[in-house]
This record gives sequence, C-alpha cells and structure tokens, in this order.
Amino acid sequence: MPQMINLTINGKTVTVPSGSTVLEAAQVADVEIPTLCHHPDLTPTGSCRLCVVSVEGMRGPTTACTLPAADGMVVHTETEEVVTLRRFVLSMLLTDHPNECMTCEADGDCELQRWVYQYQVP
Repeated sequence: MPQMINLTINGKTVTVPSGSTVLEAAQVADVEIPTLCHHPDLTPTGSCRLCVVSVEGMRGPTTACTLPAADGMVVHTETEEVVTLRRFVLSMLLTDHPNECMTCEADGDCELQRWVYQYQVP
C-alpha cells in the first residue's frame, strides 16, 4: 500500500498517495486548476504553463502537473500573480490562434475558449 501524504490546497486539506502531482491532488480535493496540455496517457511536461500555482516556501509559481506533491505543502491556485500569469499565457496562445472562435465547430466545447472567458482575456 502506498504511503499517504497530506497537503493543503486553497485552505483545503487533501490526502493523496506519495508520488502524486499537485494537479492530481487538486483533482482529489475538487479544486480546479486549468490545463491545456495535460492528458492521462502522456507524461506531464508543463508545456502550456496554464496550470501554474503558488507554493508557500517556493520561489515563484510552478506547474502543478509536473510538481510532486509533498507532505505539508501549502498550495494556492488563484493568487494575483498566478492569475496574471495565466492571463498572459492565454493572451500569448491567442496571438497564434485563428480568429474563428465564434464560427469554429468546437465553439462552446473548447478548453482554450473556456479558459479565455473564465480569465477574461480580451
């Protein structure tokens, strides 16, 4: 049986198996962290940079999908710095994205569109 660890995400204590990532721990805690590149069949790379979180005691935000959860870790998913970084990432993704969102066949069922609306990216 795997060793269990406890961490806190947005003030909520969660217990997960050792070896879990912060993103996986957040999912267990029912805390949504945005991501575009994460897929259960692939090795996490953090390439979209959308899942950044702030961890007390760590210098600067880091990607939740690649960060191993640690016992006693305290994670914040919606700090001002994190939200600003997510808006920036989404803005950069949109600069290279076709301007067809409203007529795209994925309109209304698109993760990028969902996060752009949620984070109010112009």
